[in-house]
Amino acid sequence: MRLTHSRLILFILSVLISAGVRFNANAQISDSARVSILTIYPGDVIYTLWGHSALRIEDPITNIDTAYNYGTFDFRNPLSFILRFAHGKLDYRLSLHYSPAMLEHSWLSLGRGVVEQRLNMTAEETRALYEYLSTNARPENRVYRYDFLYDNCATRILDALESALQTKIADSTSAEVTFRDLIRPYLRDHAGLDLAINLAMGIPVDRDATQRQLSFLPIDLQVLLENAQTRTGTSLVVQTDTLFGNPVTPEPRRTMSYPTIIGWLILLVALFLFVRDIPHPRRRVFDTLLLGVVTIIGLLITFFWFVSLHEITRPNLHILWAWPLHVLPLFFSRKPWTIVYWYAATCAAAVFVFGAPWWAQSLPPATIPMALAVALRGFILARVPRTGFEPVLPA
Repeated sequence: MRLTHSRLILFILSVLISAGVRFNANAQISDSARVSILTIYPGDVIYTLWGHSALRIEDPITNIDTAYNYGTFDFRNPLSFILRFAHGKLDYRLSLHYSPAMLEHSWLSLGRGVVEQRLNMTAEETRALYEYLSTNARPENRVYRYDFLYDNCATRILDALESALQTKIADSTSAEVTFRDLIRPYLRDHAGLDLAINLAMGIPVDRDATQRQLSFLPIDLQVLLENAQTRTGTSLVVQTDTLFGNPVTPEPRRTMSYPTIIGWLILLVALFLFVRDIPHPRRRVFDTLLLGVVTIIGLLITFFWFVSLHEITRPNLHILWAWPLHVLPLFFSRKPWTIVYWYAATCAAAVFVFGAPWWAQSLPPATIPMALAVALRGFILARVPRTGFEPVLPA
């Protein structure tokens, strides 16, 4: 949605009022204070794709209406943000906002649906939560190391609630759904990003999440709270209201994505060239393009495995077909060692494809035809030094 003058003014007011909220963060609350969870549904920008959660404390006696937001980060330099996120050194912080201004900005400026859940908490529990959040909001405490699956704006809210309620809202039993399956519906309209993320994530995201770990997604946290109970056995959520928009839960993709279509087209070209080159093996421009792309993928996988601090990116079975050195042997194709290299690459890619049903890692559909294409061209390239016939011809 376009940012009109009125929306810009609303945003500026939100910032100014939020500054005032931070200044009064340690004010006392009365027994009339109420607690609710704000679930802001997914937006169109990359960092909004999975939604957002915030805690709201509203006190009509002291005129406090504060939203506690654990999802604040520095995006002034997008390149720096991306690099820090990739390396696993991205810091988020807790910030305080005037709730009505934050909510209207989410809807009017960003067009995101908002749902509010009013919680059934005693005055003592509410005060304990308020003190917990006030302590977290101190300058020495408000910054934390962000982790997409285990420590984010939604999981921190669950921690805060459990601390105040002195009870577990969710247990560690299996939810019978993997982290990867939980993430993918949010990427249905971003096929390229879906492929990139699934290439980077390794085996750890293919294990089942626990009931408590579901809370890393704001919408799942909303469902979790809806079914939760207090220590006395009553429902934790006493009222649920849709404040803005028409919140819709993302659903999995039901059609073939364009990266998958491109992958199969690449395989068809590789298969055609394979049949054509069997009698007279030769290196082609197609090989340089294909293996150049695969080398870039391999370098990224290697970075996330051996350099990045993320634990969910290693081990990663895509390294079987996407070697980070594939493009180099093309410049030494008459050397005897390249025969061994390409036969090894062919075997590794074939093992990746035909072992797919048994791997512990779920594979994006686009990677199967790509790996087969690498295997077919690797077999041809392994035979080039033997024949001594190596013209570079257009594909």
